[in-house]
Amino acid sequence: MAAPLAAGTSLPELSPDAAISEFLTSLQRPMRLLVAISGGSDSTGLLVGLARALETQRFPHRHSLVAATVDHGLRSASTEEARMVGSLCHDLGIPHRISRWTGEKPQAGLSAAARLARYRLLAEAANALGADAIVTGHTRDDQIETVTMRADRAPQATLGMAGMADATLYDRHLWILRPFLHTRRAAIRDELHALGRPWIDDPSNEDTRYERVRTRKGKVSIDIARIEDAARRRRVLSTAAAAWLTRHAWTFPGPSVAITLDGSPSCPADIRDHALAALIAILGGKPHRPSADSFNRLVDRLDSGADFRLTLSGTLVLRRRDRLFLLRERRGLLPLPVPAGTRAVWDGRFEVENKGVIEVIVEAGPVPVIDPDLPGPVRAAMAGNAPKIPFSNGFSGNLAPEVMVKPRLSLFADFMPVFDQPVADAIGRLFGLEPTPTSPI
Repeated sequence: MAAPLAAGTSLPELSPDAAISEFLTSLQRPMRLLVAISGGSDSTGLLVGLARALETQRFPHRHSLVAATVDHGLRSASTEEARMVGSLCHDLGIPHRISRWTGEKPQAGLSAAARLARYRLLAEAANALGADAIVTGHTRDDQIETVTMRADRAPQATLGMAGMADATLYDRHLWILRPFLHTRRAAIRDELHALGRPWIDDPSNEDTRYERVRTRKGKVSIDIARIEDAARRRRVLSTAAAAWLTRHAWTFPGPSVAITLDGSPSCPADIRDHALAALIAILGGKPHRPSADSFNRLVDRLDSGADFRLTLSGTLVLRRRDRLFLLRERRGLLPLPVPAGTRAVWDGRFEVENKGVIEVIVEAGPVPVIDPDLPGPVRAAMAGNAPKIPFSNGFSGNLAPEVMVKPRLSLFADFMPVFDQPVADAIGRLFGLEPTPTSPI
């Protein structure tokens, strides 16, 4: 990646050709790239631009392209549009796969569900086509719209101001790369016009029922320099929070976390708070950090220096003198059936793989070993917040060879922006997980 800029400066807008050249040059090894192409101008410009650039093979490594289109089945024309994209890929000599989102669609939260389905299907296509990473056509316009929507929803949320990262890890194994984050949509369309390449205009991009369309049609006033400054701050904060956790945190069965609070003025509160917010989400099995109001209650209690006990985002937080204990509260733990030969997520905190021949039920049970010297509320929570799997011959957890149970970092399990990687890996180490793969750019 490019070296960090001084605060307040902004990366210049790049032409499509310049952005693609910079992206391909930045790749650290030969890669097979899956282009996510809907047929719209941004993804068409990305595919055509990458194909043209790779014809020259003037880059440090030799790369290849495959492509995939997700047909969400939400419009009558989507199937024909996917075929049109397939024809474009055929003309360019690029292997192409159409993946369809089948099954019942939710009435509420359709956009979020469609996004999750899209990346799940793209990941499946990447695996089938032997791709090393997914590349998408998100532009600077998309970046500004994304941050505007986040600012409208939560004006005090500073992390969201960082926008989309140029690299995001999906499902802890597959990088999603965004070469056009410094390129305007208008420039991509100008390039396609010059090449005589048409694109498909999705009518849903004019449907004001969608938040992004309303944002696009409204007044967007977010400064791109502000977004880039926020991304730099988030990277720095993540690195510092990871170092703080490495020095002060350790785990005990559960997994539960204990932290030594030494009161050192050398550690700014924002570093401590960044680490704690991520831990609380993960220990509670949540995909997002606590709300600002909830977390501020915790900060007030921490800053008072007195002992306390509270819960937020499903996590019990207990202070005893200079020790802070964090673990899942003993409430809202529901049983989960896991059919034979399938995988599932229990309580957001554990991935369960059933390699057996019969269905199992994951329930809440006691942690195998509970230290009698732990505070009473911690021991009480540990007595009923761990995964337990009943069998005919008794109870078993991850000791059953046919059922594998491992911790899951709910906050980063689906999508981990590269600027969060240091703190994600620090928490992963606490839970005994392998580090996430290095970004290829």
